Amino acid sequence: MSHLTRVVLAAVLAAGAALGVASPAHAGLGGSVTATSDNVLRGLTQSDNQPSAQGELHWSFPAGWSGGISASELRLAPNRASLELGAQLQWHGALSDELDFGAALAHYSYPDDPRPVKYAYEELGVSLAWRDQLYATASWIPNVNFRSSVDGSVSDRQARSFEASWHRNLRPRLDLSAGVGFYDPQGLDYASYYYGDATLGWHYGHWRAHLNWIWVQDASHRRYSAGPAGGPWALTVAWGF
Repeated sequence: MSHLTRVVLAAVLAAGAALGVASPAHAGLGGSVTATSDNVLRGLTQSDNQPSAQGELHWSFPAGWSGGISASELRLAPNRASLELGAQLQWHGALSDELDFGAALAHYSYPDDPRPVKYAYEELGVSLAWRDQLYATASWIPNVNFRSSVDGSVSDRQARSFEASWHRNLRPRLDLSAGVGFYDPQGLDYASYYYGDATLGWHYGHWRAHLNWIWVQDASHRRYSAGPAGGPWALTVAWGF
């Protein structure tokens, strides 16, 4: 683990220790298995517009802490399947009756990545939620690598992203949400872009399904193979416990 990552982890731990008294104490194992028609991150496809399987396991600790691992099937180069492995540490707690705060540290690696540049990275995120209706998230990636047709490989750049979203329950098993975001690699203006989505959700017991409409600024410029950058439609079905 790098020195920078240790500093970030210490910051997350300090935030949780300072605010943990506001969180209920409960613990337990949870997880999910997911199938999606397109694995999309910040508006861009990670599965070459192909179906993808995902899974995650986590353990919730007292005072709002949780830690987990995840695996996702990706296609980071055309016609080449690969795997993303993730590890996450999170804390969530209530600042008031209406406002919740969250902090998360994640590491992502790609053990069979076919691309010539290695893209493993860490990400720190903080979030606010108001009445389970309005959400705001800010994320920081301290060590991301890029490869583009503009200037080839670019290593060890910082990137940040900002997202805002709205959520509304419609009927007992339906909900609607919409959001916008901005991804901003530092010093690479051509790589910055806006994105957004609208989602109709359905849930029943342990099952959830989402139909997403996805928008990406300059989508044709950001795709790496034939077809849209991500979506514009994606259907996801998940079973969780």
